Amino acid sequence: MREEAIKVRHRKKLNRADITGQLPYPGIGTQPAQVDVQTDAKEVTQLGVQQDDTFSLKILALNWRCLRHPQAGGAEVNLFEQAGHWIEMGHNVTVVTSNPGRDHAPERRENFVGINIIRLGNRFTVYFFAMLYVLLFGWRYDYILDVSNGIPFFSRLFTRTPVTLVIHHVHGEQWASEFSAKVARFGQFLENKITPWVYRKCSVITVSPTTEQALLKLGYKQEQLAIVYNGVNVVFPMKRNESKKPTVAYVGRLKKYKRIDRLIEFVDELRHEFPDIHLEIAGIGDADAELEALIDDCQLVNFVTLHGYVDELTKAQILSRAHVFATPSMHEGWGISVIEANAYGCPAVAYNVPGLAASIPNNETGLLADDDDEFIEAIARILRDDPLRQRMSGFAKQWAGMFDWYASSLSTLSVMMEE
Repeated sequence: MREEAIKVRHRKKLNRADITGQLPYPGIGTQPAQVDVQTDAKEVTQLGVQQDDTFSLKILALNWRCLRHPQAGGAEVNLFEQAGHWIEMGHNVTVVTSNPGRDHAPERRENFVGINIIRLGNRFTVYFFAMLYVLLFGWRYDYILDVSNGIPFFSRLFTRTPVTLVIHHVHGEQWASEFSAKVARFGQFLENKITPWVYRKCSVITVSPTTEQALLKLGYKQEQLAIVYNGVNVVFPMKRNESKKPTVAYVGRLKKYKRIDRLIEFVDELRHEFPDIHLEIAGIGDADAELEALIDDCQLVNFVTLHGYVDELTKAQILSRAHVFATPSMHEGWGISVIEANAYGCPAVAYNVPGLAASIPNNETGLLADDDDEFIEAIARILRDDPLRQRMSGFAKQWAGMFDWYASSLSTLSVMMEE
């Protein structure tokens, strides 16, 4: 779904005159206040930068996953959307990432819209192989972008090449929902204590004011931090075509911490007021089986559709016909899926938590809730109040139009080049 969107967009010629004017959101482009282990080991020693003097910069990005990974999410979209624009600007971009296996990524090395992708190790060993790659070849690059997914690659320790750290959100309690107690405590220790110290002399990019505030509490300095907002990519623009049935949509990863099970339970409660309500869920993840079982247990087979993976056209159709987009997650750095829904004129409902609170101007492009009862009422209010929904729909499209990946890519380059 994401990979297809980026391929489609980068096959098109961009009109720079349309996107090099005023930056799309206050703060964009400015600094605030201002697998196989043995095979990987052999390959990593043979890898290097493909030298080409026609490229003005050589950028190395370290990221936990690639777009082919079945659990790829917002961090991957953020990186590859921007990297695609850097390629169009004439730069050389290499991404070192984990290998999701041959079923998902047949080739360990791939050229994707001009981006050199090198897949090494699994979800854990990729950190070792990335370290080894930086140690051997980091000197050949002009800049390194180290993308943290709770834990960064600590590339700062293994190279003199300028490093910029990217943190989408502070994981905090999310560690406990994904890992065992011991691993969670270790992860929190690295995130809260070690990472701020290791990267104390590096620029740090984050994606929202709320994440910036969380990083300041961990000890990062204001002068280190730069906010670069996510863009939005509308591959198939289409007019609103609301379903005759009151329809709620969720499009995104089906991870346990996203709490999609709560959304299904809420829809069950909403049936009392909206007997023909329908929930459309699109995406894949490790919560698939659990959600299917819940739908069966609640006897909601006729009220909830689990689409699984959908292509960009199907995603556009889902968002265009939905009355409201709902995301019950409590941990987000920013709401890419919310802004995508807004781009199709679909208002959003979320909890009033960091990241999502920044991506949804309350009572304008959607509604924010402080608890479960408010969340349910927010969905109901948008479903029952046609004038409110139409007003929010218009504001949502305007809001989404303010975010642009090209502007984001320029901002990230600017931060990296200040190192």
